[in-house]
Amino acid sequence: MKYLPFRFSISKQTAIAISLLFTFGISLPASAKAQPRLIALSPHAVEMLFEIGAGENIIGTVDYADYPSAANQIRRIGRHDFIDYEAIMLLQPDAIIVSGTTTASMQSRLRELGFKVVDASVSELKQIPERLIELGELTGHNIEAKLSAEKFTHTLATLKQTYQHRAPVNLFYQIWPMPLTTTASPWMNEIFTGCGANNVFANSVSEYPQVSLEQVLSSTPELIIKPVYHGNSDQEAVNWGKWPEIPAVANKQIVTIEGDLVHRTGPRVLQGMQLVCDIVDSVRSQQVTAPAAVAL
Repeated sequence: MKYLPFRFSISKQTAIAISLLFTFGISLPASAKAQPRLIALSPHAVEMLFEIGAGENIIGTVDYADYPSAANQIRRIGRHDFIDYEAIMLLQPDAIIVSGTTTASMQSRLRELGFKVVDASVSELKQIPERLIELGELTGHNIEAKLSAEKFTHTLATLKQTYQHRAPVNLFYQIWPMPLTTTASPWMNEIFTGCGANNVFANSVSEYPQVSLEQVLSSTPELIIKPVYHGNSDQEAVNWGKWPEIPAVANKQIVTIEGDLVHRTGPRVLQGMQLVCDIVDSVRSQQVTAPAAVAL
């Protein structure tokens, strides 16, 4: 990853206000006051800040923070498993936004260095509007954050009301092919159940359990979803066509989706949920229209 050079810039409005302040002693209007300079250590935090109109506040972020397109211009100061502390010290942000992918040791070190650390972690979908409002308060974008939060809450409720009580479909979600890994995380299960899907490994002890081919075979999934996203290995490494006894294989219900839409716990996750719901519904429709077996 090529790290971009740091560039300092202020808006035209702020520049004019500062000029007036020094020339005539006129006070800065509230809209022109200095905005907090932020480092966001996860792609979903970057997406949240842009969602509420605070994207220009971000002065540093991590690899793979690529949405919206403007995020690609932000300086990279690390990744999920590495932080360039020297770069952060030079940037001197007012706050650093962390998430569940930021290790405890990294967060501890940032606090030791004297930085304000703000946790934007999400374990349930209902926490996303809460985090939007918190970031709005941090950046002064309260109105935009409140509107985004209300829109998210309404859309989530509508999706659940529309799909969650429909006929269940057994789903295997292939996070990773080698070793074969799935998910049982609370917010992912919430997406699946909200779509009326039954995650066949929902009750696993681990949030991201490794499973065997035999376990998948015995769970008889009617749908297999394979997300494709930055950093995951070849999702085609497992050739499910070898096991036609699996209903999803027999009925050709193995689907690839854009993983970032589902795995990033920002506002776009509802686009991912809608996508999952549509896929599950197509399997459900196939079951309804399938010709009944002829009695002998």
